[in-house]
Amino acid sequence: MINLRYHIVSVVAVFLALGIGLALGSTFVDSILVNELEDQVNEFKVGRDEAIEIADQAVAETEGAREKIEALGVERLKEKQLHDLELEDLRRSSTEQVRAIRELSDAQQKTSTLTLNAIETLIPRGRLEGTSWMIVAPSGIDLVTMSEIREILARSDGEYLGTLWMQPAMNFENPQTLTALADIFGGAFSAAEISDLTISNIASWLTAGGEASSKDVELVDEVIEQLANQGLVRHDRYLSLMTPDQLSSGDIRVLFINDAAHLGVHHEVLIPLLKEITERGERGIGAVVELASQNSPIGEVVNKIRNESGLAESWSTFDDVGSSEDRLGLLVGLSRLPSVGHYGSLPTADERFPR
Repeated sequence: MINLRYHIVSVVAVFLALGIGLALGSTFVDSILVNELEDQVNEFKVGRDEAIEIADQAVAETEGAREKIEALGVERLKEKQLHDLELEDLRRSSTEQVRAIRELSDAQQKTSTLTLNAIETLIPRGRLEGTSWMIVAPSGIDLVTMSEIREILARSDGEYLGTLWMQPAMNFENPQTLTALADIFGGAFSAAEISDLTISNIASWLTAGGEASSKDVELVDEVIEQLANQGLVRHDRYLSLMTPDQLSSGDIRVLFINDAAHLGVHHEVLIPLLKEITERGERGIGAVVELASQNSPIGEVVNKIRNESGLAESWSTFDDVGSSEDRLGLLVGLSRLPSVGHYGSLPTADERFPR
């Protein structure tokens, strides 16, 4: 029979065994957990250290790259500043060179102009001695160049007889002009007959000199006077001392001057005049000069002469008289008449200047 003491001892033994088991089990489990936790902590430290090392390396690389970028920026800024300085020096040097070249060019041009003016003033003397000159031109052409040509003729020791200006009304297609001309000639004429009569009388007046009879001279002078009264022509005698009919000899030379802006007068009046004078057997008694026109190419005036053999063999032509050298060339070419030549810069010219 189990007594109370045995029972108490048994119960105590059971609880003691349980306590010992719990104590032993707890110690074993705690040791494993601690070891696991320590391993995890160690791994974390290693990972952290590696991460810190990688971060430090990245920071170092970034810092190095930034320093390189800053160094490159500084170097680039220095190069830019140096380039700007070199560019400024080059610009300043170029400006000074351009200024020096312009000053030299201006000085040379002034010297050349003075020289040419002196030559142009001196050379005309005696070049056209023994000849008499009449200019024929449409009103409205360049008066500056006209004046320079006129002064050359006046200073050349030749006899300048004035300029016969063809007025805008001198148009054979204008009914009013044809009516006025018919009244002058006193008859019923066709337009072609009126044109022929007008051209014939002007040609006679230009070439009359001292060879025509006094009666013929009077008739021609009367026609020219009536043409002037009708506003068809105008005889400008500025710098002129006499008229064609007052000459003692018939050696009159005619200088036709025109530009591309007045081709109507050129074809209707000047070309027929040239042909009329040529058909009368005159050769080498004058020249045709073309002035530059602002809106038209050069050549439309002189090429009409150069392309017709009869006119080309009888009249000298000049397609460029804009400069002092060209006007001196004109004077030399005129002095060589009756030897005919074609001068200027166009392909149709024989040579640039008379030789």
